[in-house]
Amino acid sequence: MPYKEYFEAASEGLIVVNRGGFIVEVNRQAERLFGYSSEELVGQRVEVLFPTGFHERHRKHVENYFAAPRTRAMGIGLSLVGRRKDGSEFPIEIGLTYAGETSRGDLVVAAVTDISQRLALEREARRAETVISLGTFAAGIAHDLNNPLQVIRSRAELVLESPPSTPASELNEDLATIHRQAERASRIIEGFLELSRQRDKAVALLDINQLVENTLLLIGEQMRKDGINVRTELDRSLAQVNGDATALERVLVNLLSNARDAMPQGGQVTIESREVGESPGWLHLIIADSGPGISPDALKRIFELLYTTKPSGTGLGLWMSRRIIQEHNGRIEVESEPGRGTTFTIKLPAAETSDQHD
Repeated sequence: MPYKEYFEAASEGLIVVNRGGFIVEVNRQAERLFGYSSEELVGQRVEVLFPTGFHERHRKHVENYFAAPRTRAMGIGLSLVGRRKDGSEFPIEIGLTYAGETSRGDLVVAAVTDISQRLALEREARRAETVISLGTFAAGIAHDLNNPLQVIRSRAELVLESPPSTPASELNEDLATIHRQAERASRIIEGFLELSRQRDKAVALLDINQLVENTLLLIGEQMRKDGINVRTELDRSLAQVNGDATALERVLVNLLSNARDAMPQGGQVTIESREVGESPGWLHLIIADSGPGISPDALKRIFELLYTTKPSGTGLGLWMSRRIIQEHNGRIEVESEPGRGTTFTIKLPAAETSDQHD
């Protein structure tokens, strides 16, 4: 098939850009995607197809690309956005192909795909998964609530049936049991409300080290009082991440609270942030404790909804933590051996920077 026929028949929007960052040629699909005619685009800087706030950074991306050109996807792990002629924005994926020393000079061909429909399907799949999970969770809530309520009911009946001469010490024991079980029921309900609460996510550029420090302001003093030494090894040169600070702090609080609960006699927690050479563009946040570790059977189920190894646990914390990290396009992993402590590793994609976005 001749070049021109292939160029026009491509299902992706094809945009040819020269070393100076100017558009040399576009196909019909690119015209449809962005709402411009070919005549309107040829000769324009390619930044016209991106949101205004991205223009300066993209000029640097073009320079960096031609300095070390290669065929690759653009912005892996990032959220790329195109801007139409009418000003509306839409999510895109871009593949870059280098064509050097052509009759028109050094060129790059950008293959642009509108991924709006795919993202909508993914959101719908996540929503369906959430509905199923909530159904399972509701059944578990009913089961878990029934246990403390049965204890409360039986102890309350004993108190009510006790003769007036019953010593206060006996009544106090029953009342203390009622109080403990009521608190457990309250924690279960609070966990359910937190899980089902819908709120707008405040997504912004975040310093992952600052998140750690903010979390330690919330829980660090209590951990020290409980005999736990918290040591940090934070790489201050790390790129930022895109995220919801409140949600990510909740994950850190949960992991640190679990580490504290695992070491009632005290111990050590190490928090480390770093970028791993074999995973460029990804930041790792590692929380390791010197606790008793987790059995292999429990380790397999640790992120399951309603699964807990703690007598007063609700089985929500780690399940919810994993969902939060997944919503940030990240991963959370755990390693543990009985007697050798537990290590959680949170992996998050770095926010785009002038060096990383290429």
